[in-house]
Amino acid sequence: AMASKRQNGDPLESATTAKKTKTDESEFSGTVFKSMLKDSTKALKGLETFVRFAKKLPCAEIYDVVEGYIKISVECSEIFALLEEENNSESEMMLIFQSLEMILLRTASDLSQLSMVGSNIVRKTVSTHMKLILSSLHSENHRFVRQCLCFLSAVVSQGAEAARDVFSQIHISKGLISLARRRDKTGKPDVRMAYIQFVLSFLMSGDNTTIGQILEAKDFLSEILTNGLKEDRLSIVNLILSTLQTRVVQNKTITKTQKVRFFSASILGQIASLYKWNGIVDVSVAEKEKDEGEGKRIVRELVHNFLLDLCCSRKHGISFHDPSLGTAGRAGNIVLLQFLVGLKQATEDEMVAELVVSVLKASPDILTRYFKETNFSFSPRNKSTWLENITLLKKIYEAQPEVSKAFQMNEMIPLPRLLSMVLVTSLPSVCNKAFFTQGLNLPNLVVQHTTISLLAFILKRAQKNIEHCLDKTVWEISDIYSPAVMEEFVQLYREALSKILPDIVSVVSNWQSHSKEKEDAVKTTDAFSQTARQDDPQLILVKALLLRVMCLYQRVVPHLVSQSKFDFSKLLKGIVTESGIKQEVPPVLQYQILQLALELPASKFSWFRVQDLPDPDPEKGERSVFYLLLKMFVSSNSNYLKTSTRMLVLKVLRDSGVFEHTWKELELWLDHLALLDPSQQETVIQFLDHVLMRVVCNPHVYTEKAASMVQEAAYLQANQSGQEGDEASIPISHIDDVLDMVDVIVEGSEGDVEEIGPSLTDDIILQTFPFSAIVPAVLEVRNKLPESFKDGKGVVFEYMAAVLCDVLHCQRDPLALCLTLQHYDKELNSSDASVVTFYHYYSQWLPKHTQETLFVTENFPDGPSRTDFTALLKASYSEGANAFLRDSFKEAAQEALNTLDVSQFPVAVNQVLLYLRNFVLTFNSVFSLSEIYLNVFLSRNYKLWMACRNINEMAAHYGETLHCCSSALQIQLAVLRSVFKHPVVEQWFLALELSSLPPHSLNPVRLKQLCGCLTEMTLTLLESSAAALRDLDSLELIGTYLTAAQRAVLKELQEKRSKYVSHHSQELISLLALHDYIDPSSLKEVVSTLLLLPQKCLVAPEKQLSVYGHAVLQLLSDSMRRFSEDHSSCIALSQAHLRGLAALLTSSQCVQLEDFLLQVQTLHSNVLLHCIQRESPSAQAMGVLLLENCSTHVLSFELWCLEASNLTQINSQYCCFHKVGVATGLFEDSKVFICIIFSKTSGFRWKLADSISEKLSDSEELCQWRKSLLSAALLWLSAVYKEQKDPQSLHEETMLTRLKSLLVSQYEHITASDWNTFVKSGLKYRYRDPNFLGTLTTLVEVIYGTPETPKELLPMATVHMMTTSHSLFLPTMLSTQDDSHSLHLSKGNEFLFVVRYVLWGPAAVEHHKARKSLGHSLWQKPSSEQLLSLLAADRMLNTVTHFPQHILKDAFQGLFTRPQCAVDCQKFVSSHALGVTVAALSSYDPKVRAAAYQVLGSFYQHLEGARFREKRQLLYLLDTVKNGIPKQNLRMPNVHVAYITKVAQQILRPEEHMYMVVNKFLLGTQFLDLKRVPDFFKLFYSFDLERKLERDWVLSVLEEGVRDKHCYEICENQGIYQTLLGFSSTPLCDQASQVHLEHLTQNLLLFLFKCAAYNLTKEHGVLTWILQLIDKRFFDSKLLSSVIELLHALWFTNLGNKESKPEANSTTSERPQTSGKCLPLPIINEFLCTLLTIIRHLGGVNALQMKAFLHTLSSVLLHCGTALNAHKEAGWLTLHPQKLLCSEVLRLLQRWAALARDASLLSALQTLVNKHRVKELMGSGREKGQGKCHSAKHAQFRMEKQTETADGQEEKLEQALLDECKPLLRNILIHWEPKEKDFSSSKPEPFTTDKPESNNLDDATACVILKWALKTLTESPYDDSSTVAVLKWFSSIILPRTSIIDAILMDEGIRMDFLRLYHQTCDHTAQEHGSAVDTLQLFSRVMLHLLEAHKSGLKLLSLYIYELWSGARSPDLLLTHARLLCYRTGIRKPKAHVLRMCKDILSALES
Repeated sequence: AMASKRQNGDPLESATTAKKTKTDESEFSGTVFKSMLKDSTKALKGLETFVRFAKKLPCAEIYDVVEGYIKISVECSEIFALLEEENNSESEMMLIFQSLEMILLRTASDLSQLSMVGSNIVRKTVSTHMKLILSSLHSENHRFVRQCLCFLSAVVSQGAEAARDVFSQIHISKGLISLARRRDKTGKPDVRMAYIQFVLSFLMSGDNTTIGQILEAKDFLSEILTNGLKEDRLSIVNLILSTLQTRVVQNKTITKTQKVRFFSASILGQIASLYKWNGIVDVSVAEKEKDEGEGKRIVRELVHNFLLDLCCSRKHGISFHDPSLGTAGRAGNIVLLQFLVGLKQATEDEMVAELVVSVLKASPDILTRYFKETNFSFSPRNKSTWLENITLLKKIYEAQPEVSKAFQMNEMIPLPRLLSMVLVTSLPSVCNKAFFTQGLNLPNLVVQHTTISLLAFILKRAQKNIEHCLDKTVWEISDIYSPAVMEEFVQLYREALSKILPDIVSVVSNWQSHSKEKEDAVKTTDAFSQTARQDDPQLILVKALLLRVMCLYQRVVPHLVSQSKFDFSKLLKGIVTESGIKQEVPPVLQYQILQLALELPASKFSWFRVQDLPDPDPEKGERSVFYLLLKMFVSSNSNYLKTSTRMLVLKVLRDSGVFEHTWKELELWLDHLALLDPSQQETVIQFLDHVLMRVVCNPHVYTEKAASMVQEAAYLQANQSGQEGDEASIPISHIDDVLDMVDVIVEGSEGDVEEIGPSLTDDIILQTFPFSAIVPAVLEVRNKLPESFKDGKGVVFEYMAAVLCDVLHCQRDPLALCLTLQHYDKELNSSDASVVTFYHYYSQWLPKHTQETLFVTENFPDGPSRTDFTALLKASYSEGANAFLRDSFKEAAQEALNTLDVSQFPVAVNQVLLYLRNFVLTFNSVFSLSEIYLNVFLSRNYKLWMACRNINEMAAHYGETLHCCSSALQIQLAVLRSVFKHPVVEQWFLALELSSLPPHSLNPVRLKQLCGCLTEMTLTLLESSAAALRDLDSLELIGTYLTAAQRAVLKELQEKRSKYVSHHSQELISLLALHDYIDPSSLKEVVSTLLLLPQKCLVAPEKQLSVYGHAVLQLLSDSMRRFSEDHSSCIALSQAHLRGLAALLTSSQCVQLEDFLLQVQTLHSNVLLHCIQRESPSAQAMGVLLLENCSTHVLSFELWCLEASNLTQINSQYCCFHKVGVATGLFEDSKVFICIIFSKTSGFRWKLADSISEKLSDSEELCQWRKSLLSAALLWLSAVYKEQKDPQSLHEETMLTRLKSLLVSQYEHITASDWNTFVKSGLKYRYRDPNFLGTLTTLVEVIYGTPETPKELLPMATVHMMTTSHSLFLPTMLSTQDDSHSLHLSKGNEFLFVVRYVLWGPAAVEHHKARKSLGHSLWQKPSSEQLLSLLAADRMLNTVTHFPQHILKDAFQGLFTRPQCAVDCQKFVSSHALGVTVAALSSYDPKVRAAAYQVLGSFYQHLEGARFREKRQLLYLLDTVKNGIPKQNLRMPNVHVAYITKVAQQILRPEEHMYMVVNKFLLGTQFLDLKRVPDFFKLFYSFDLERKLERDWVLSVLEEGVRDKHCYEICENQGIYQTLLGFSSTPLCDQASQVHLEHLTQNLLLFLFKCAAYNLTKEHGVLTWILQLIDKRFFDSKLLSSVIELLHALWFTNLGNKESKPEANSTTSERPQTSGKCLPLPIINEFLCTLLTIIRHLGGVNALQMKAFLHTLSSVLLHCGTALNAHKEAGWLTLHPQKLLCSEVLRLLQRWAALARDASLLSALQTLVNKHRVKELMGSGREKGQGKCHSAKHAQFRMEKQTETADGQEEKLEQALLDECKPLLRNILIHWEPKEKDFSSSKPEPFTTDKPESNNLDDATACVILKWALKTLTESPYDDSSTVAVLKWFSSIILPRTSIIDAILMDEGIRMDFLRLYHQTCDHTAQEHGSAVDTLQLFSRVMLHLLEAHKSGLKLLSLYIYELWSGARSPDLLLTHARLLCYRTGIRKPKAHVLRMCKDILSALES
């Protein structure tokens, strides 16, 4: 024994104190250590030395004694022998445990290659010494207990199996968990630390099952969190949190339920206590020393990030998504709620507050309950605690989305519930009317400020929601809510808010109380305290917030404001006084009061009320509130405040009704007021206030005065121009009518004002209201100024003169204003210099006979000289025209322009236009040299153009900083409107060219000069401004100019039609400069006229394009360019146009014209010959294009090629004629040339090849011909594979199909080199192409299937080697839909299964790479554990549920592992390997079943010898299965396979409820009855508390198991389906059960069990069940998807062989025939009724579901027609089925358009719906109560189920599905028929769009269907059957309804689509050699009917009907074709009837 070793005292102490020499260290090796352990006297010394050395390892300088020992002692038997000795002391056992720990730590890390030693130690420890170790944990020796725990941790670290074994031996007791409380108070390593490491080692090393058991073990893990966590070391805290986060929280296999059960509210609270951690910093946290503060910061961040991840993450955390936001009454996130309520320090700690905010943001469903259950008090009081609570509340709601997520729901929610959801995140539940009232009434500024700021915060969030609800652009495209519904919701929302918000009166009262307090303070306090009170920032903020709240009231709850009778103008008191804005008033208050005035209605302010002044000044007179507003305007120091005040003044005056049409003039009065010196402003303000009060109070007086002056001016102008009185009364009548309208407006009559007289256009307004009523009022008041204005008269006069001067400059016709000015100037008693100066200036516009001599005295001093632009122009104009020609003026004007402010541009431009008008009027009367005035005009227009350009530049540079009434862009638009709408500019543009001259008295020379100059400069302005106007969407401003340019060109072309023009005219220059801005449809007439000109007008003598030729080319080219850039409409070309282009091309040599004509397909045959003889690439490409699209061109080309004179050119241009040869069937007789073409070009003319083969069928040359074809095909494929890396699916598939047809048992025809090249290139470039692999498989069987295979071919072994050694072999094998475990074989992968392999999964690739690199000598065969580790459990489970029962054994014989060594049986079960083996028992292949039985037998033997907890239950399960198999190699039903698999997995999960259930059943039976579903009725009708779980479990067995007829019969015999469908109608059936039932039914139908489908339909009423599902209140998308798939499978399974399931893109569109059998009509009608009911729920389906639905409905409609015809022929009485309604077909179109993102179709449908009030499509009716198809509840489910593909692939897939939907939907739409209508009794009404009452829904629906059908037919490859079906429907449905024929013929889009479809039909007929002649005849009849409707009597019988349809005058192509056939020789003779027809046509033409 070891007693002798204890004589020297404590061995451990001696070991630590003894000195060791280097010699001893070097001699200590593994062998020495082993020998010492065997010697009882040296054993302890050896252990001490071993431990001491092991602690230093691994180290390069020290011998590794650990490695040395375990290599020679794999079992460590010497150490265990010491442990097994009796009476070992604790110190001795410590050494033993420490030694073993050192070994385990090394084998788990750097010595992992010796992990077998660790496994041996674990096995020995667990099996023999576990009891000793566990008992040692109760020792009082802390060091010993620590060592035991450390040793156990090392044992667990050996792997998942070790962790599982150790945990199974542990009995969790109070004594064990009490170790977590044994702490060392001195801070040394203690028992608690070791216990924590021991517990966490299970999480780090254990598998997911073990981790789950640890979490569910009571107190085992939670004990370390609930006791002393705050005092733990920093490293321990980090270890705990990081381990929990990585191994538990972020572990996807740990369910959210498990996490919630473990992380209870108390556990979370304990973790949150780490925010106040006070432990020891035992790691380096800084560069210098340990810092306690830094350590606390680290711990706080650790726990904060952990809790955020745990509580907020929807993916990893414990937060559940509640789409109802807690309004549904569910328990929800109760754990999180309890945790948050317990966080008391949320208001004190910023991090805790952030945690609370983040959790509530992630889980808003607990938001309301949190505030109800929290201990925080929110009742307003003057306490810091309350302020902190409110701060937390605001943080919480600030984190919530501004716009509620309730609007993002994908289902219709009733408005009351929607309101509750919106209020959750926008209105705190603690805020109510009492809360706000109490807060406002407390006499404390801090409390009031907090209350008001919270009120403003709530109102802002409400405003965001309301703005979102009222945004019509959002809801017009929504499938859920309509704009009308959202308006209704806003009303409910506002009503709900008004119930909790305080009255507006209380808010105003609070403002007034503060203002009163301030006034009282001013009166009662000294100056010092007064200043302090005035500058109190808290009071300022409170008052500003109050004003802000009032503004928000108007935006959010305007009805509360409208109900108030308070005069808000009283709020100005204290802000503005008669001396202006008080200096002490902060700008924020000024700004807020202005915003309030701008927001509130004008009726809420009494602006023109006389102020209530306590001591009015009698000298100053009465002052209105508006006076204060003007004072505020002039005294504002801030530009922003001044701008806001200016806007308010204009708003007040406009709302008065007096300035409705002249409000822009008010801007001039205000602008000039702002420019006055501050000392002068008071006088002018008083003056303006007085004037405006008079105007507003008595508007009739001054409007009548202004009208009388306008009328007088009209009479004067009429007399001057010689008009009679009645002619002059026309504008006067306008004036009277408009004045009557003004009277109505001023009187304020409510209701709708009927239109009186003519409509008010801009011209009439300018003519009727040239100036405002202020002008006569201000002049009248000026003349009667009281004595109080004695000192200020001069200021008033100057101010008036400046403003009136600008008003004068803004006049179109200044006569009325000048008469008014003169009228009042005569009454002026005194004069002023400014008055006299202005009088002399405006007198220039008065007629001489009306001028009166005023102000004779001229002793006034000159006024102040102004150097601005306006003054400079004014002075120069007064001097005369010569002043504009001086150089000094030019320099001064440029300088003034540079300093001109942007806001002054409109007036300056109007001034220039006014002068321009006068210059034009006096162009012939002033001086004799008209050039002077011409230069004046040019100068003015140049400055004008500069002004426009400068505005554009300033808008780009200063647009964000302009403080004026309008933005820079608005100013620019105003300037351009003034210019281009001015009569002089507008009327004189191209006036001479159009012969539309305004009245003038000019001689012809000067007229031409004037018109030319005006046109040229106007065109310059148009060119520089048109782009800006287009960007501003205001091209209508220059619409008249664009129209004038077109009219002028057309007029010129008519006049010069037969003349050659050598230079560009002014009108042509204008058109070419502006055509980019003209609509292409408007340009069509110009282009048509140009192309129809004689050839001499289009082509110059030197064979170049003339002026007109270049013009038409530019117009067409630019039109095509715009079309390619923005897909706008382009100019449509008719046949006549194309002939004109052809003439241009053949007569000239213009490359640009050739490039353009590449886009044109139909031209004269001469064009083809021209293109052939040209060497231009564009010309040759155009020639090929013509040949491909016109048979006449092909015939012409054939004749040309057969002429001997052209052979030289053919040989020289061989490459070009390759393309030509492909495009034609010319070279029939030259078969060698055909082979060359086929081998080098990218396409095949197989129909030509077939015709040649047919001709050579009896010839000896057939064999050589087929060999040439085969060689050409192989070479073509090889070349394409090399040139194009991406597969060309359509062409390659066609070629591969032909290749297989050519090589059928004719391998002797193949050329070895061609074959070898094909195989090599195909394997290199098309390895993953299933078409290539499938073809290669077929060809290999043909070529290598006989022993006579030529030796020159690649040997089969080489092909095998090339296939299996390819780099893509394994990735391709593993890249099927569900990876290799799914065992789904594509067509191509069958060829790749020539290699059998054992390893599966992505890791297999790495194994094979390693094997290849290491070679056979170093490679070790993988063990069974390695094999099992490669099996992915989820994919293996998928293999079980989708096992291929018909697969061959050869393909999967490597799948079943035949273990020959020890196998981990538990792993074999948990990885679903047992499930795959059992699934193989259901295979139809007896060899596969035999292999599976053999594997089961081997597994049973291994299971008997295994040791794990579930062994006995698994053995009993296998015995039960074995006893139920009556005969050898029996095939097991798949439903029993599913049951056995689920039971086997359930046995491994004893913690679940179903564990006990299945064990009870197994223990109650001795064998498994294969004729019944095990334990079905007991589980289905369970009365247990977990009955829902049991029912779902057994239903999942059926869902996964029922896959064939045998399983169906078992269930049917047992009455299961009758039970299930009956149960589904009861209230007990929940949604999960419904989904199970649908999937179960689908599984039956997916395997085409016709009897099952028929029985379910006829006997079990499955369609009635589906209708019941549809009629549910809430119909979510998951249910809808299942129903659509179910109906699809059910219908086509019932259909059986009556219709093969066609491809979606090749559906039969013909009407059904009566031949053949069909389903009973009642069943068809039931299907049809069900499908039509589903249509209204299609709002949320995706493209795949839409395709399935359309496929089913299309087939049902087809067979419904068949059945009806059969009944009709039999003479049976039949009830007609339900017809398609308009709303149903429109709904289908609407959903397709939404999926296809077809904006135009959606817009057309929306217009139709709104026009005809189709309630089913307007979001009204029953759908409101129903949930839309989309359900947010299942949105996450769909996301998880989606395949993760790239965005581009998803888009391609979706587009492909939508393309497949087109023919299906089209087939459905043509089954729609309108309601019966008697066409003979009533005269059809024409189709119009102006009168909705003349249209009906049927006509509109038919029109929409036709448009869509034609569009989809022309966009898709030609389909003859679909075309015929649409034409028949059109002929029977559309043509009889003449009400829409006119609309069809007027619609350019429909006409073009008809033409395109006809062209496709003709082309198809030509290619098919007449096989589609019937279609063409039907098409011709339809086109004739349309043409007859358009042009009666027109008869067209030609193949080229589209020529006349396009607008041609004669069928030239038909005549050319006839001449070529009749008169040319050298070709084979045409058929007799064709030749006779051509001769008849020509003879008829000649006669």
